[in-house]
Amino acid sequence: MKFGVKPSLLSLAIPITLAFTLASSFIPSIYAEEHTNGWQDIAVGGTFSLGIKTDGTLWSWGESNRYGVFGNGEKGDKAANPKLPVKVQGIDHVKAIGAGAMHALAVKSDGTVWTWGDNTDGQIGDGTETQRETGSGKALTDNNRELPTQVKGLSHVVAVWGAWARSYAIKDDGTLWAWGSLYYKKSDGSTGNYATPVQLRFQNVATISTGYGDNLLVLKKDGTVWTFDQGAVVQIEGLTDITAVAAGGTDSYALQKNGTVWVFGSNGRGKIAGEDLAKTTAPQKLQGIQDVVDIRATGGGPLFLKKDRSVWTSGKNTGGQLGIGSYENSDVPVQVKNLAKISKIAAHGTGFRSMAIREDGTLWAWGNGYTGDGTEWYRTEPVWIKSSDSELTPPTDLISVQLDGLTLHFEQQPVIIDGNTLVPLRTIFETLGAEVSWNGATSTITATKDKQTILLTVGNQTATLNGQPIQLETPAAVVNGNTLVPVRFIAESLGTKVAWIPETKTVQLLSK
Repeated sequence: MKFGVKPSLLSLAIPITLAFTLASSFIPSIYAEEHTNGWQDIAVGGTFSLGIKTDGTLWSWGESNRYGVFGNGEKGDKAANPKLPVKVQGIDHVKAIGAGAMHALAVKSDGTVWTWGDNTDGQIGDGTETQRETGSGKALTDNNRELPTQVKGLSHVVAVWGAWARSYAIKDDGTLWAWGSLYYKKSDGSTGNYATPVQLRFQNVATISTGYGDNLLVLKKDGTVWTFDQGAVVQIEGLTDITAVAAGGTDSYALQKNGTVWVFGSNGRGKIAGEDLAKTTAPQKLQGIQDVVDIRATGGGPLFLKKDRSVWTSGKNTGGQLGIGSYENSDVPVQVKNLAKISKIAAHGTGFRSMAIREDGTLWAWGNGYTGDGTEWYRTEPVWIKSSDSELTPPTDLISVQLDGLTLHFEQQPVIIDGNTLVPLRTIFETLGAEVSWNGATSTITATKDKQTILLTVGNQTATLNGQPIQLETPAAVVNGNTLVPVRFIAESLGTKVAWIPETKTVQLLSK
């Protein structure tokens, strides 16, 4: 396999000036409208899902919009459900999201928190609750929110989570705040709902995870794990160097820095990853799974993202959330079908569906229905969730490009033309810090960094490096409005080594 494009961060010690002359007169995509296809972040709740697209807009979808969780200004029994992602209204500049059972949370870039959806127990955090009739559950005072509402008294927030009827937020000082049905005693000794945030007794918090009931895991910045035990803050013994936690239905999980996973909790299923742990609640190392880099949990079991970017899972398969093409349970870790090169996973300890974002920004979902594909059907294998009507069917095999081990992300996926790999220029320009200009009179793009100059013409197999002609096996090309260039030529011109890994279809660039 030959390569044909791209470095990016490429040997910053090597000065470059890139000038690209286009055969046609169109303005290249680096000056056109920002690319809008794809997803950058996701969250799964008990009954719905959230996603932030690459254009920064926030979307919601799921089983019902009765409580306003779609955030589009509708709620009630007559609220429409297209079974597709619905744009959340009245909010922008979102940097983090979280999902509860039937309410959603978002953090804006200014550190404020906004919520919408079910407010039965004060989980919206605006000082109100939805009062319901005993027995029938009919709303007597409807304070559910169909549009994002700012949470009172919270600022400097960096992350949020939702539980069944509770909300949590971490501030930039490492403090943890919560509101809704908390199960914790108030200052007067009583218990009940908190309609506005209160600070919990945890410090130096890195992240948390929530599951069924009052299952709360708190990961501190020192790698230790803590929780509540009958109102007391306690450390879970035997866990050190932890990098991620996941609270599930009856079990909890902790990921250690070395890629091993530990399980603890009531273990209502009796076996986890093939191990009979029914008689212990102390952390036990899971067998049959290693090299894990992230974990989540559904109501049925754990979800693992491995170092090779494959996704694995085990446990109950209530809604098909194991993603193995059937409804069979599995006591041992099994690989989710047809997923590779995954960059992010999402699940919720009170639900039975999962999602994943691939390196190319495409979104995939599976589990107990309303996955966002326009149907309510259970999906036992991952299905593609479109980010727009214009998004083309994603390829089954992705080409990855790594610079010194770091995967690069592009507005247009790399392609292979005549056996050579071509990659978009945009990411190269941005990572190299090159100054780029467009000359409409000559249809020339010029990118300048120090004194090196590379000249390419779309469709022309002759390029120049500092004025010297070089013959290309594959010329620069335009794909979906993006200018792509051969990676081997660019990389070798800038002193970067190139290697092709055929098993994973990965181009490795080494600048050191």
